[in-house]
Amino acid sequence: MLKMTRLELHRLVWSKPMVEIARLHGVRDQHVAQACDAHDIARPRAGHWQRVQHGKTVEAVDNKNNSPEAMVIIAGGWEARPA
Repeated sequence: MLKMTRLELHRLVWSKPMVEIARLHGVRDQHVAQACDAHDIARPRAGHWQRVQHGKTVEAVDNKNNSPEAMVIIAGGWEARPA
């Protein structure tokens, strides 16, 4: 489970690819994306990290929500759950 503020999640998804975030925090990348969508947090578009890797100019989208301190909880990691 991953718990952070909207602002922290925004900064995190613009700092590294979602697959890497998911791996580091033990959650699925789809859950990170769903949390961003549910909390109206902009995500990098397709090709963003390739552009960064090749030194091209990229722009991060500002977090324009009025509640940056609202908590976001991302559950559903890779670990097995009891039936």
